[in-house]
Amino acid sequence: MSSDKHALTLRPETAQDKEFLETLYRSTRNDLLQLGLPEAMLANLLLMQFNAQQQGYRAQFPDADFSIIEKDGEATGYLITDSGEQAIRLVYLALLPQERNRGHGKKLIRALQADAVNANKPLSLSVARHNAHAQHVYLACGFQVSADDGSNLEMIWLAAENR
Repeated sequence: MSSDKHALTLRPETAQDKEFLETLYRSTRNDLLQLGLPEAMLANLLLMQFNAQQQGYRAQFPDADFSIIEKDGEATGYLITDSGEQAIRLVYLALLPQERNRGHGKKLIRALQADAVNANKPLSLSVARHNAHAQHVYLACGFQVSADDGSNLEMIWLAAENR
């Protein structure tokens, strides 16, 4: 992704990544972690939600690229993108807590924007309304809200408007 000392790289997800992905998913679900459930119940709920998310993404985006984000050879995040006929879709982006707020997400988004420019397509995504941090990052990267269903915002980045 870049030539700096701690460059991010992408590699295809493999079956061996399941434990990492479950741990990463858990780190993104503060809403569930704060419910005060017994650990066994929480673990089952998180696993059920993780499996539902994975199945949903694979059903909705069967041709998507499911990539592990690495830094210094270690798994540090997860990126799912889908290059459709009309747009490139940022389906999912998550980083481990210790890698958040370091500019990694913006680097990945900028790389996707460059891909969108090269493909002459918009870049689109959906973000939960309660995820104010992600919304801030996307707005800072030039995305605009294109729809609001009450629980999620659809956002789009148009290369022509951002040149």
